[in-house]
Amino acid sequence: MEINNLNINSSTHKAKQTDGAASGKSKVSTEQSNAASGETVFISSESKALKDLEASIKAEPDFDVEKVERIKAAISEGNFAIDDEALANNIIEFDDLLG
Repeated sequence: MEINNLNINSSTHKAKQTDGAASGKSKVSTEQSNAASGETVFISSESKALKDLEASIKAEPDFDVEKVERIKAAISEGNFAIDDEALANNIIEFDDLLG
């Protein structure tokens, strides 16, 4: 493949393993991908940790189902009390976050 007078042969072009010692980053581990073409892909340990974290977050529900059910029951029974002071403080904190 040629791009702007640069000749790149994808079958012989290899990614280089970086030594993170100079930049303070951890060393990059290797995982070979697409062995038939001889290409190598490098994935850092941080990237693997983030992928694992993302998977665990996706496994969690978006909200606390039990808490929602308790609130719904309290509202329907007429027992749900609103703490005006806590609500006002939360609104002020949120407003402060928006600047």
